[in-house]
Amino acid sequence: MRVRELPRPLATVLLVGTAFLVPYAVPSLAKYRFLPEGALSRTFLDPLRGAPRAPLVVFHEKLDLPEVVPPPPAPAPLVVTELVGPPAPVPTRPPAPRGTPPPLGTATIEDPAGVMQTFYAKLARTHRGEPNAVTRITHFGDSPLTGDLISGEARAILQREFGGAGHGFLLVARPWGWYGHQGVSLKAPGWKAASPLLSPGRDGYGLSGVALTGSGKARSEIALEKDAFTRLVLTYAKRPAGGTLVVSVDDGPEKEIPTAASERASASYELDLPAPARRALVRAKGDGDVTVHGIVLEGPGPGIIYDAVGANGASVHFLTLLSSEDWIESLRRRASDLVILNYGTNESGYSGIPGKRYESDYAEVIRRIRAALPEAAILLMAPMDRGMRGEAGEGIVTMPSIPRIVAAQRKVAVENGCAFFDTFTAMGGPGTMGRWYDSDPRLVSGDFTHTTKQGSDRVARLLAKALTEGYGATVSGRRATVVAEARPPATD
Repeated sequence: MRVRELPRPLATVLLVGTAFLVPYAVPSLAKYRFLPEGALSRTFLDPLRGAPRAPLVVFHEKLDLPEVVPPPPAPAPLVVTELVGPPAPVPTRPPAPRGTPPPLGTATIEDPAGVMQTFYAKLARTHRGEPNAVTRITHFGDSPLTGDLISGEARAILQREFGGAGHGFLLVARPWGWYGHQGVSLKAPGWKAASPLLSPGRDGYGLSGVALTGSGKARSEIALEKDAFTRLVLTYAKRPAGGTLVVSVDDGPEKEIPTAASERASASYELDLPAPARRALVRAKGDGDVTVHGIVLEGPGPGIIYDAVGANGASVHFLTLLSSEDWIESLRRRASDLVILNYGTNESGYSGIPGKRYESDYAEVIRRIRAALPEAAILLMAPMDRGMRGEAGEGIVTMPSIPRIVAAQRKVAVENGCAFFDTFTAMGGPGTMGRWYDSDPRLVSGDFTHTTKQGSDRVARLLAKALTEGYGATVSGRRATVVAEARPPATD
């Protein structure tokens, strides 16, 4: 009897599959496993169970450098999620019926030290329409800010009320595939990103903690979809053997910027335009590597500029990894009137957080901001709710660490003379992500961490409402109405 041969493609698949599975069946071959123990479950089964998939950061003991790892509650060798105190999840309200919009809590700026007064005074000049009265807000955060979520809607609301003066700070390429800025088109081949969150580099990282390096093929085309700009600021690194950057606006003449220097340092190139422009081109000439930290596109005002400075997987500790001198200089160049620190989601899976190191990290970042911008207001913005499936079958509940982090940030704000916005409570408090997941439209994804566009816009409206009402009560004595008008005709 003749034995039929297997088709070659099928035989290849069976051979590769056998080679993949054998190390899992034979303990002595564990070092040849393609994925570490538990990774198969986290990769293929946890999404079906509803386990959170938000990127977290864990710091190596020796190098103190972060890496992106999957989040708890799934086990991972580098993540310790046991928290100090009782492990039971925060009690949650029953989920709202499908289609019922979830209720919102209160939304106020807590400012016992009155640090927002200088910001409100600057905002009043902008609101009165004084010539060139530009109010700058710089919002630092993690993955939502990377895609200009929360910040994009907040920018739109505040610029409708107070006028717009441009898009502010932008990266010239995408360190993450989902990086973006609302109202801006970005085409940027040929760049390589470096960051303490990615592959560390040697040229400093500028304002965002991300440096983009390229040679002859690196090219960025940044185009505003509706607006225009009259001022361009390019921040970059100088270094030995640095190449030449080339900048042009609206197909105009090119300006060459040499980056070679005897020592490494950050620098900036500023261009004031005689007429509004809508497109900027930045490229490497090809005579050596060039490193860009960011580009700023602004208008003359009066109006608001709202920077979105997000980094995927970031925490407040991430900011302390940046060169203090370099970051202070980058902040000083932005001349922001309000700096928002919006972290906590990634930290919710860390062991020992909140704690003394967490508080000292915040104190150090606040010190650096004040060294650069002594007149600026600093606002700590608490993390959003983060959900997990309750072990007792009670549905989607709040991770126990979230309220502790909110309380720690409020304490840090008071002790360091900063303002505080309780995002968690404003969203609805414990169990919010469960209600948002059950709502129609759905306001959070299946990881119970990342809000959808509709969910992010709700958070943005809460923040904008708190800022405008704080301004109205403090400066003009009236209540701003633009936030209510900007909401969709539903239920907020």
